[in-house]
Amino acid sequence: MTTTTSKVNTSSPQASCGRSEQVGAGDRRLRVGTMCGRPQGFDDGTPEQALRFAHARGFEGMLFATPLAISPDLDEAALKATAELAAALGLYVETGIGCLGPFGDRDARLAQLTALIKAATAVGCRQFFGYTRTVRGHDEVAHDRQLAVVRQTIEDLVPLLRGEGLRLNLKTHEDLSSHEVLGLVEAAGPDVMGVSLDVANLVVRGEDPAEATERLAPHIRQTHLEDVALYFVERGLRRKLRPCGAGILDWHSILTTLMEQSPVENLTLEQHLGQFDADIFDPRWFSFEPHVTAPGLAALVQGAVRCEKQVRQGEMPSLQELADDPGPQARRAQLDDSAAFLRRTLATVSGGSSGSDS
Repeated sequence: MTTTTSKVNTSSPQASCGRSEQVGAGDRRLRVGTMCGRPQGFDDGTPEQALRFAHARGFEGMLFATPLAISPDLDEAALKATAELAAALGLYVETGIGCLGPFGDRDARLAQLTALIKAATAVGCRQFFGYTRTVRGHDEVAHDRQLAVVRQTIEDLVPLLRGEGLRLNLKTHEDLSSHEVLGLVEAAGPDVMGVSLDVANLVVRGEDPAEATERLAPHIRQTHLEDVALYFVERGLRRKLRPCGAGILDWHSILTTLMEQSPVENLTLEQHLGQFDADIFDPRWFSFEPHVTAPGLAALVQGAVRCEKQVRQGEMPSLQELADDPGPQARRAQLDDSAAFLRRTLATVSGGSSGSDS
């Protein structure tokens, strides 16, 4: 969405993503990959099975949530074997290092994060994402104090990151605004910190995803991509997740920004089942969201109006219809649809071809 020309895509993407070359504008190339797990229609298996699943469906990379998804005991040989197989299959590998706080024991958190950073490098990752679990409107700990704890955790990791030439990318998790993410990145320094863009989470904080993507673009180095449907509920707007191109996000704007203004190399799909509300009809909500602007909020409301209209016209599932998991086969089809849509849209951004060979 944008504040003036939000677009609703009503086309039906092709069912198969197919094998494709990297696509982009001029010499710029972006690869399309996926996270693998039950929401992607892939039940938990071995890392080898996950990589072969992604490769067989035409993806160019794989996101593991953390190295623990590869080896629960962080066995270095297993991590390196996964990196070697990915390279042999021509796949990139991305991962994360888990939660950066603010709650829980500080020493235990730092020990876990340090271990996961070491494991990430063993699987060949020189950058990785982390996320936060702050609580807005907490009864005892103000949100700015929570952010201070997160900032300190990041500062504690900076010597390791800088010394090893690594980068931590802060995810736009549903608990943070893009402004808060940007503040944390700039405080640590862009040489050791970037942004991991989860575009669908931005609406939870009352932000226009296209606008927020542009704000964060110079720092975006990883992505978690899904589309959004918005529905009116008693307290405001409810976000449900959809395949890319089957929701209300302005993907042409988002992908153009990523292509032209960010250093990101991979577009990674991250289907999941998360449901969150933006309680915009509760006046108290705004006291915890000082970043919300009238144009940004209007864009979200406009998107919800269009979404509800599509429901009435039979072009969008209702909120009730999206309540249940559609099952693994439908999830796989959604993943393929997302990849095909991203590749087609990238081709329009670049004016080129996706180079599909299947």
